[in-house]
Amino acid sequence: MGISQAMYTGVTGLSVNSDSMSVIANNIANSNAKGFKYDRAEFEDLLSVDLGTGNAQMGRGSRLSNVKTLHTQGGLQVTDALTDMAIQGNGFFTVGNTKTESQESGGLFFTRVGSFHFDQNGFLSDNSGGHVKGYMADLDGQLSSKLSDIRIATSNVPPVPTSKLLLNVNLDAREKIIEEEFDVNNPEKTSNFSTTMNIFDSQGRTHSMTVYFKRMEDDEGITWKYHSLVDATEVTDADSDAKYKEVGAGMVNFTADGLLQNEEIEYFNANFKDGAFAEQNIEIDFGKNILTEDGNGVGASSSTASRSDTIFHNQNGYEAGNLKSLKIELDGTIRGFYTNGIQRRLGAIAIASFENTDGLKKAGRNQFYKTLDSGPPRIGLAQTGVRGSIYSATLEESNVDLARQFVNMIMTQRGFQANSRSVTTTDSMMEEIVNLKR
Repeated sequence: MGISQAMYTGVTGLSVNSDSMSVIANNIANSNAKGFKYDRAEFEDLLSVDLGTGNAQMGRGSRLSNVKTLHTQGGLQVTDALTDMAIQGNGFFTVGNTKTESQESGGLFFTRVGSFHFDQNGFLSDNSGGHVKGYMADLDGQLSSKLSDIRIATSNVPPVPTSKLLLNVNLDAREKIIEEEFDVNNPEKTSNFSTTMNIFDSQGRTHSMTVYFKRMEDDEGITWKYHSLVDATEVTDADSDAKYKEVGAGMVNFTADGLLQNEEIEYFNANFKDGAFAEQNIEIDFGKNILTEDGNGVGASSSTASRSDTIFHNQNGYEAGNLKSLKIELDGTIRGFYTNGIQRRLGAIAIASFENTDGLKKAGRNQFYKTLDSGPPRIGLAQTGVRGSIYSATLEESNVDLARQFVNMIMTQRGFQANSRSVTTTDSMMEEIVNLKR
């Protein structure tokens, strides 16, 4: 082998150290880039030459074999923006962007950079205009199984009329039976106890409804009859001179020891004014009864020898409301809070994981796309599998360790310097050969 080969071997060393310095310079340049994952240059030796004397071989230099991206966790920095998000774990945000130069991606990218915002059309987007993927929820808060763009509508929530009223009361078993029939025009004196709550019609208007309880004759237990009354001026079918309108009635039966035995709804029919739906029906539930609902008295209405009282009441109607604020939870759930007090699950952000994260290819903007080596993305909800948790109002820092990069820079510089010496030394040797002929 000629002596000139040593010079070419030194040149390969200069080349790989130059490439290594480029990798280090890129890491340092992105040391403050959110979500950046640093690279490491990996070398390998070139095929050795068999010298033909036993097993003796001589190397031909080195080359750059791979630039590996290290996907270690970066530090988390708290911000003031709700839509800033960071992943604590191994997952990636999934972003769809068809206006991409990386055709191999199919328009689907994966990133650790959660610097998102809502655009003018309500889509959760990144700074390049890509839409964040996730699962949208229906009006009942049930998440769809189909992956789609996250879009939050800021329009108002339509009103929901009251259709069910949960009422938990204790009716004093010591109350005497009032002989006089219940009088809608004089309900206070012809009943034993009353409680008032608000209900909503189909247009979201609030109406005050009072439920009056009157104890009835019962030799086997305790029986109460209830009458639901509203203001006569708020309904269409009240008498002209009436103060109240009875819209519902029923019976509540208790065992001898005061436990809720069963409930009987006689009727409920409310016809509110100003265009609200006619014949509104409200089911009044006093808790789980013993007879048909396998109740045991816990959490249900009762009739014991203690003062009549309303323990709690709740109904499922509400007025129209506008979106007031959002909250993003650790599992990626996006929850909306409305001016009418309603909170609703609006969707959830999708997180992707890969069998071989090292197989991902960089697409710029701190984004990656899948390859055959990485395998297909396994997309799902946060806090499932190894996808990790999502922290809102937080961004992930670069994982570049500047101290380590500067040490690598020194070592690379020394390597380059040493290889340059091998080139100049070989040159001196060749000069000596030329000088053999004087």
